[in-house]
Amino acid sequence: MSPGLSRTLTIIAAAVLAFDGAAIALLGWWSGRVGMSIIGLALFLSSGLVLLYWRWYRRRLADIAAARRALRDEAREMQQMLRKP
Repeated sequence: MSPGLSRTLTIIAAAVLAFDGAAIALLGWWSGRVGMSIIGLALFLSSGLVLLYWRWYRRRLADIAAARRALRDEAREMQQMLRKP
């Protein structure tokens, strides 16, 4: 998946979760249901966690890609050393 598409989908998911959480929290506040308000706030705050996790995920993917490049370069160097007479 491309980084742009991944970013777009993550932002949409976080926005939907934030909107749903805010709507449930407000509905709970207007109806006087404390439990519903707490659940709504939890959903709203979890949208921020989605964004934080996505950033962590992208960093890990970059680390893995760098490690793969380093391993590939090392393997090429070994092949070149073995081919030299």
